[in-house]
Amino acid sequence: MLHKLKDEGSVHIQSWRRAQANGWIAVWRYGIGVDAKKPEPLSNKARVKKCRERENIEEKEFRLARQRQLKRKVKRDPLTAAFYGSGYSSPAD
Repeated sequence: MLHKLKDEGSVHIQSWRRAQANGWIAVWRYGIGVDAKKPEPLSNKARVKKCRERENIEEKEFRLARQRQLKRKVKRDPLTAAFYGSGYSSPAD
């Protein structure tokens, strides 16, 4: 129905509002006017930058600690390896 009214020139898009799931929702206004331009979508890099600007110090430290933990290599305990073997079983076993 809105598109029919838009074709007639009775309504126009006043602005765009951010929606949770769908991205952007048009805010319609009755009367003659010019449609507002739809905002461009953010790139992934811009989205991450915006999110990191809103981080507080504790959240930033927690994120950095988690990233450091992913780079860490787990070393096998030599005593456990001596008792239970290397952990690799050959097809002949």
